[in-house]
Amino acid sequence: MFKKILVPIDVDYPKTSKTVYDNAADIAKLSNGEIRLVSVMPGFGMPIVASYISDEIKQEVRNEFAKTLKDFTDKNCGENVSAKVLIGKHYEAILEMADKWGADLIVVYHNHRRMINEAFSQDCAQKIVKNANCSVLRLRNILS
Repeated sequence: MFKKILVPIDVDYPKTSKTVYDNAADIAKLSNGEIRLVSVMPGFGMPIVASYISDEIKQEVRNEFAKTLKDFTDKNCGENVSAKVLIGKHYEAILEMADKWGADLIVVYHNHRRMINEAFSQDCAQKIVKNANCSVLRLRNILS
């Protein structure tokens, strides 16, 4: 069974994120697996953007992003759950973390009937399914 389950979420959408987590938690219970929640923060890599944002502001944004993820995890998640903020393009950061952490399952969500955001987009989910080195569970339209 699956021992390491990677779950990308967007804490700006707590209801969706909680539902995705709950599905992953049900799977993890079957084999006493652990879950790592990840939330991807866009990077400041573009020179035109980076030149206008100080290092202090970048750090402040990272800290606030990490705090929001921790608050979500503390409120919604059980044991055997860790959380990590990633920076960069969503699908690239998620795939890199899956390989680095040794995930054997990635649980992704997208709703093809409406656009939510990059983390839950059909394009991101497709790229993860296509390029992952482990199994991927693709949840669809789990919310009404």
